[in-house]
Amino acid sequence: MRTSAYIGLIMTFLLIGCTRENFLEFEPKGQVIPTKIEDFRALMDQVEPDPNVNFTQGVGGHHDFNILASDNYLLSEEVVTSFGISPEQINVYLFRDQITTENGEDNTWIRYYNLIYVSNVVLQGLDQITDGSPEEIAELRADALIQRAFAYFNLVNIYSVHYDPATASTDLGVPIREGIQLEGLDLSRASVEAVYDLILSDIRGNIAALPDTQPPNLSFRPSKAGAYAFLARVLLYQGKFEEALEAVNNGLAINNSLRDLNQDQADPRDPGVLVFPLAVEDPQLLWFKDSGGFTVVADPEFYALYEETDLRKRWFADARTYFFAEIDDPVLVAHRTNDNPNVSFTTADLYLMRAECNARLGNIQEANEALNALREKRFETGTYVPLQLTDQAELLAFVKDEIRREKAMGTLRTFDIKRYNRFDQEKITVTRSFRGETVTMAPNSLNWAFPIAQNYINANPEIEQNPRD
Repeated sequence: MRTSAYIGLIMTFLLIGCTRENFLEFEPKGQVIPTKIEDFRALMDQVEPDPNVNFTQGVGGHHDFNILASDNYLLSEEVVTSFGISPEQINVYLFRDQITTENGEDNTWIRYYNLIYVSNVVLQGLDQITDGSPEEIAELRADALIQRAFAYFNLVNIYSVHYDPATASTDLGVPIREGIQLEGLDLSRASVEAVYDLILSDIRGNIAALPDTQPPNLSFRPSKAGAYAFLARVLLYQGKFEEALEAVNNGLAINNSLRDLNQDQADPRDPGVLVFPLAVEDPQLLWFKDSGGFTVVADPEFYALYEETDLRKRWFADARTYFFAEIDDPVLVAHRTNDNPNVSFTTADLYLMRAECNARLGNIQEANEALNALREKRFETGTYVPLQLTDQAELLAFVKDEIRREKAMGTLRTFDIKRYNRFDQEKITVTRSFRGETVTMAPNSLNWAFPIAQNYINANPEIEQNPRD
């Protein structure tokens, strides 16, 4: 494959990392332009994370915003020193009005728009190639569209307020980048509703072209099972619980395997810590997505959500064992090896969404059954007592805590705070104190929509900045 020959071409096309002048001056001299289906497959694969390696590849995911802003995370001077926390990351933690340093780049924005651009290159190219079977072309088109939808889903949830059916048609979303043209671009922000409509269209119109599952070594490509999990999450975020439940059930009909944590291996450096299996060895993995390798430092209140015999408690390690030693007090980190983080879509996500949708719809027994199916694989053998919660409010609250426990190393908590406050009036407030600065993020604050880097707005004035409280 000639993947490397395309990287220079695509990386030059980062959506807003360049000025209009850069776009107009670009000429792809000396570059290999894809012409065959194998070329476009190689191009699509090179921007997706590789589940076979222990480092970030491509632009499949990058989630510092989600992790640092959540109430799962606790920053300290020791953490800054030991983990190399950047000024930009501190800005996120403190919800500042400017995240990037002066004229700085926003890697999250760039990575997702790069994925969108590559997807568009593939989509346009597939309309022109003559080789490849109709089935191969349809699957690759589905891959590109669903990867594009994943990028837009993260962008609109990071840089916009949460979806609200009453205001989504006017709430500022993100620019929709269609095609690969370089001149005459209008990068005005589409509404939140328009972005969600595009996401749903890209997913729903292409699930049928995907294989039911992908081989473990190709799990970075979407499958029907993974796409149904993604579709369910999008619908859940819109408050469409019956439709989300249908998507969940479709996914579980294809794959309902859960990994028993009792079978996971202990870390040789600390037998009290469990090692994540390689992504290619995880039976519950549906669609591999890389988090960018960011370490989650656990807030003690969050860590207290785990029961003693809950094996997920052993996902956390004393950071002194792994990263640094010259501190007085332990710092708990959500430790992982083999880079199989909880950004990926898994059957565990499907069970959690089944539990949440049923709890919200008043299907009490079905919600309990989904929780018990998952939790019995999470506790030490012989210690688990099945749940039987009958109060709907108590059940839903338990589901929300269970999502936090299961997705400890993931990136959903910030999105969840936004949607719980929007749909449930849960009034989750996040207060941060660091280096003499105290910040409180009120429920439904406009500041939950992170600011767009100013240099992108300078280059493209039609991009409207998020209003601040």
